[in-house]
Amino acid sequence: MTLMRSLLWSQSTRARLGRRSLALMALSLILGGCGFHLRTASEFALPPALSVVRVTMPASGLKYPGLVLAVRRALLDRGVTVVDKGNVPSVTLLSETMTPLIVTINSNGGATAYLLDYEVIFSLQGPHGRMLMAPSAIRVQREYSFDPLNILAMAREQTYLEKRMRIAAARQIIWRLSTFRPASHAAPRPAPKAARHAP
Repeated sequence: MTLMRSLLWSQSTRARLGRRSLALMALSLILGGCGFHLRTASEFALPPALSVVRVTMPASGLKYPGLVLAVRRALLDRGVTVVDKGNVPSVTLLSETMTPLIVTINSNGGATAYLLDYEVIFSLQGPHGRMLMAPSAIRVQREYSFDPLNILAMAREQTYLEKRMRIAAARQIIWRLSTFRPASHAAPRPAPKAARHAP
């Protein structure tokens, strides 16, 4: 009896696995047919000109504020060497703003849900301070509910969301940097040949 149950269980398990495999194959064919492809790390690889960079945030008095740390970590994850000094390209974080916006209110007029609107403005400068990428804005938004009876938990949730939003903004900055292409210098024109005069 036990052997029979084992055989039946193994047969049903194989059948379920077979159906699951067929479903996964069908899904992959459908996604492939509609042009969907998973993003790989190579799609976000930075150009060789940005293999060594600095990350600065002049407006902050801290050496490594949260956003700077998030951008440095994202760069390191993609094999970029991040230095504190040197005549290398600089990713400059010009500003960041975190604005809470009321989404819904209760019958007493109190806020029950907020939308955190996070904006970062950054630019890319060359080794000699030449602007390579003009200041560009990155925006990340997250919504969270508010419970006035549990202020401590709400403060923790907001702190956690702010951290995740900085990480998301750092990834968007890396994506923007991956689209950077150094300006190619035109090849020098050959010197005009001296006119030959007939003897």
